[in-house]
Amino acid sequence: MYGRIARRYDLVNYVQSLGMVGLMRRDAAAFVGRGAVLDAGAGSGGLAAACLAAGASRVVCLDRSPEMFAVARAKLASYERAGRVRFVLGDVTRLPFRDGAFDNVGSAFVFRNIPSTDAAVGEVRRVLKAGGRVAVADVFAPPKGLTGALYKIYLNVMVPLWGRLIARDGLAYRYLSASIQNCFSAEELAGRLAAAGFADIRAQAKFFGVAHVVKGRLR
Repeated sequence: MYGRIARRYDLVNYVQSLGMVGLMRRDAAAFVGRGAVLDAGAGSGGLAAACLAAGASRVVCLDRSPEMFAVARAKLASYERAGRVRFVLGDVTRLPFRDGAFDNVGSAFVFRNIPSTDAAVGEVRRVLKAGGRVAVADVFAPPKGLTGALYKIYLNVMVPLWGRLIARDGLAYRYLSASIQNCFSAEELAGRLAAAGFADIRAQAKFFGVAHVVKGRLR
């Protein structure tokens, strides 16, 4: 699916989120963008670019989609030539890296689509150095109340419409809409990080609770 929408992915996300995605990536990057960083589920490279701009010495981008990597490579070409970014095809639940390989790990708009969140959290913990930071930016389950009700209408009507008009693929964006509505909450992810050995965990709400950046540090 991501291969079909790769070329227009950034544009659709920017339009349908009213620029929210860029702000959230920069927030996550400000927390983890130091030293050697793993971008878990790097997609089109937005978070990796933000981490490099924030001061990361190098970033390893991991994703399952070669088509998304083609977009990321174009975006990060100067960094790749300078040896500061590397691309690895792989699965977040089975990371092909040694234990303690990274100073920090970031992930943006990926965790809600991972079949086994606990496996992904365990792998992130394994590849982090002691004291390393993690930041997960995502759109989790809609909040309760009027905001959540209005947001569900937006997800069901406008998100597929933007996908159809801009990416020419309404079906893919109906799936993405459903993945948000069926997702766990940011607080649940925070609990899973705590159970895996992370501390100082914060689930920071963004845009009236529609999205969160969940941050923590490995003990």
